[in-house]
Amino acid sequence: MAAPPRPPVRTPAAPPAPIPAGEALPALIALARQLSDLLERETALVRGLKIAEIAPLQPDKTRLAQLFQAALKALDPKAIAALPAPLKSEWRAAGTRLSEATVANERALRVGRIATERLVSAIVQAVEKSRPATSTYTARRKTPDRQSRVSGLAVDHRL
Repeated sequence: MAAPPRPPVRTPAAPPAPIPAGEALPALIALARQLSDLLERETALVRGLKIAEIAPLQPDKTRLAQLFQAALKALDPKAIAALPAPLKSEWRAAGTRLSEATVANERALRVGRIATERLVSAIVQAVEKSRPATSTYTARRKTPDRQSRVSGLAVDHRL
């Protein structure tokens, strides 16, 4: 009996060749600016407690972040040094702004998450305190000394 034929060996695709910085950098700068604008808008919404308005931004945020990451990987870093000073300066400014927007956005989201967790905890504690002790009897015909715990409470922690 003959052995079944083996599937062809697949070699990993070679990474794409780096795009010359002079061609890729203007598009990368534009993406950095768009992503910075979006992050700054989202941060303002979080700080303004307009949480419901954040969700529609998420698909654009994901798309821009993925495009930026792909464009950055395709950029030839060695070629940046040979670019004209004004283009390098523009790239540096766009990168700095994106970095600052990312830090501010992360901080606002973290603070919002912590505040939400504290609020939920306070609600749970208030519900626990407001529940009366059970009026059922134990096996020794005595009412239980402690209150029952809240059960069945679920919280969506996503922003």
